[in-house]
Amino acid sequence: MTKALIIGATGTVGGLVLKEALSRGVDVRALVRDKERANLPDTVEVVQGDLADRDAVRSAVKGVDSAFYVSPHETNEIEIATTFGQEVERAGARLVFGGFHIEDPAAREAAFQAIPAYVGKLKLAAFLAGTDTKPAMVSLMNFDQNDEVFLEDILAGTFPTPLHPEGVNRVDIRDAAEVLTNALTDSGFAAGAYQLVGPESLNGVESARIWGEELGREVRYTGDDPEWRKAFAKRLSGQKLADWISSFELLSAAPFPTNPAEVEVMTTLLGRPPRTFREYVRDFVRENVS
Repeated sequence: MTKALIIGATGTVGGLVLKEALSRGVDVRALVRDKERANLPDTVEVVQGDLADRDAVRSAVKGVDSAFYVSPHETNEIEIATTFGQEVERAGARLVFGGFHIEDPAAREAAFQAIPAYVGKLKLAAFLAGTDTKPAMVSLMNFDQNDEVFLEDILAGTFPTPLHPEGVNRVDIRDAAEVLTNALTDSGFAAGAYQLVGPESLNGVESARIWGEELGREVRYTGDDPEWRKAFAKRLSGQKLADWISSFELLSAAPFPTNPAEVEVMTTLLGRPPRTFREYVRDFVRENVS
């Protein structure tokens, strides 16, 4: 049986990877800052420690076959990713990354200039890709579950997330979790870079309309309001707020069209077509909104 370490197990991406791994009977270990607040299933081996503490990371990776890493919203993100990659390499485990990665060095350098807020994230991903860990570098752009941060706003009738009018590809992290868990558990899963996508690109108006139709009430798009950052500040804080604002400045300034070839690859990785945004919203409403 595979033993896998999952970082970010209490967050959105890591939490869904953990859920998927447990559903397959994977022996899961999670590194968390606070055991008492983690509230993870009893079947998870919970280790308390900080990613900035090399000894804690070394202890967490000891004896695992693979390790999933999603970068937390911290100002020292490069330092902690470096520590993690080095210790996974030392342990002889496989590293699976979920985040933002540009494989081509020239394209990555161009991105440094175009989106300076992403320099740290791109540098840490490039470092992890270069480790001797058979790394699977899985890139995720805009995912459906981001909307849950603004659930209170959506239920009140507004969709405050700015998305370019020509549309942005949106991926369901449940699909991503399946692929990431495959990489964690299948020794035949090839190392390399993977761009995970959904089947369609949506703008803010379309996203709001789908939420409204599934909720059975009007939901208006307000992401085109010049003051949209204030809505973010109501729901987020600290480095996470800064990171989200940077991300959605990009997603509102440029379209991210859906590449049919990438959808085909995603379909192959899943063994089925990726979920639509409407499927995500419908499932969420059915399971969480009375």
